[in-house]
Amino acid sequence: MPRIAVRYCTRTGHSKQLAESVAAALGLEAKDVAEGLEEPVDQLYLCNGMYAARLDGQLLEFLEKYGKDAGEIVNVCSTASGRSTRKALQKACEAGGLDLSEREFVCKGAFHFLAKGHPDDGDLRAAANFAVITARKR
Repeated sequence: MPRIAVRYCTRTGHSKQLAESVAAALGLEAKDVAEGLEEPVDQLYLCNGMYAARLDGQLLEFLEKYGKDAGEIVNVCSTASGRSTRKALQKACEAGGLDLSEREFVCKGAFHFLAKGHPDDGDLRAAANFAVITARKR
């Protein structure tokens, strides 16, 4: 059985919602990146968003400190545009020699008047289903 963890970094609460859905689907607890990793894992679902076209500094610090213990990192993100944070996350992972999965989940996240109501129940169910499918492929 692979060791799996779910972590999130959020300013709006959207990434936490996604993380809680992913974690519940996998029978785990979602935790803030500030809590780090207690032990090495085989797969890490990393729930995040973009802020002023950047990843949050706290997320980058988490990757620097715990990335080597993360095994395969699976990107789960929400942005107002609905665009992936993969490019920025890949840059951070490459800098640290970390394994970023090709598989990812992306949905919209509300920001001011953009993407109001997202992530919604459908987004959260889709994130949970994504986690179940990708965890099986490990």
